[in-house]
Amino acid sequence: MTTNSDMLEKCAQIVANARRIICFTGAGMSAESGIGTFRGGSGLWNGALGFIVLGWFGTPIGWKWTPGLAWSQYIDKFYNPIRDAQPNEGHRALVRLQGIYPDMSIVTQNVDGLHQKAGSNPNRVFEVHGTVRRSRCITNGHIYDFEGETNLPRKSPTCHVEGCGSTLRPDCVLFTESLPSNQWMGAEQATRELGPGDAMIIVGTSAQVYPAAGLPELAAQRGATLIDVNLERTNFSNLKNYEYLGGTAATSLPALVERVEQLKKTANVKPTKNLEHSL
Repeated sequence: MTTNSDMLEKCAQIVANARRIICFTGAGMSAESGIGTFRGGSGLWNGALGFIVLGWFGTPIGWKWTPGLAWSQYIDKFYNPIRDAQPNEGHRALVRLQGIYPDMSIVTQNVDGLHQKAGSNPNRVFEVHGTVRRSRCITNGHIYDFEGETNLPRKSPTCHVEGCGSTLRPDCVLFTESLPSNQWMGAEQATRELGPGDAMIIVGTSAQVYPAAGLPELAAQRGATLIDVNLERTNFSNLKNYEYLGGTAATSLPALVERVEQLKKTANVKPTKNLEHSL
């Protein structure tokens, strides 16, 4: 029987041996920062009210027909909790891991910007579902960077570009919309560069939303080991080279990174067998 300490050691050895690492994060990554998940028992999309909110404000429909109401609900229910949130120990652990692996990519489905706020290299963070740190006008897509502002108005602002005047919406991916091409291409390319002996650390995601959820599948196809940091095993447990570390982002990631740092410092890294895979 494998104990938690045994699995931690095994996963740390995998990470310490890896040439390339990707961290794939979802809503659970920020749960301990006070940001609620969407699909949990008290999630934003849960229940009858959640279904209505999702169908109206989680898709372009509500933003097209009632942009003022959509904006005020966005500010109250979504933006303000994110604005007040701070990175947790899991975010900070990934900053330390990126210090060991400067080319480590973080592919996140989160729109909260907490990876960058914690100190991760913004050029290596791919926000495949967009970000609340920017807004864009509904009509022409003009971008507004609100990163330096914390208190956004409840009344829907309008585009300041001459001749536009369109109302604004968050620069996040709504349901039925495509992912931002530059972020997706960066995430997919980083995943395609993985190979045998490399690792993808999956944190806080049930991986139900495609195409982003297909990245761990691609990593497994490339021969990388998947390390799952979730409260329960995910659907990825059926894939090749899967290890379940378990736990939460704020507890398991610091423990994992601390052990990797120790292994790197003492060079006490055991060689791992490169598993054959078909390209």
